Amino acid sequence: TALQPLACLDGSGPAQRRANRLRDAVRELLTRRGADLRYGRTLPRALREADLVDVAAAGSFPVGGPACDRLEAATIRHVRGELLAAGLADDAEIDAHLAAIHAGTLDLTLAPLISAWGRRPAERPPALG
Repeated sequence: TALQPLACLDGSGPAQRRANRLRDAVRELLTRRGADLRYGRTLPRALREADLVDVAAAGSFPVGGPACDRLEAATIRHVRGELLAAGLADDAEIDAHLAAIHAGTLDLTLAPLISAWGRRPAERPPALG
């Protein structure tokens, strides 16, 4: 998402920079489909606009590990054809990225998960009168 757009927080090497370029390309595909990449960070306001009170939110995202690797590889494989058709990546770049994921040389991250909550205001008892 727009809150944390990187695939690799440490973009120090060519494989990490490639991962970040491909994440940007996937984000571009999402935007072209109408996805609002800022949606999560707008949730507290949306809850307040729905007249909820005691609204709060929390965000988190994992860094590294097999779950991040599996999801990244599945995502890239799933949108590969669209990335190629849109000219956002080429076969060599995608193949190199998938190989780096398989080799376990990247500390990949996921988009932040934003959880937001609130409650309905307490109803006031009718006035006595």
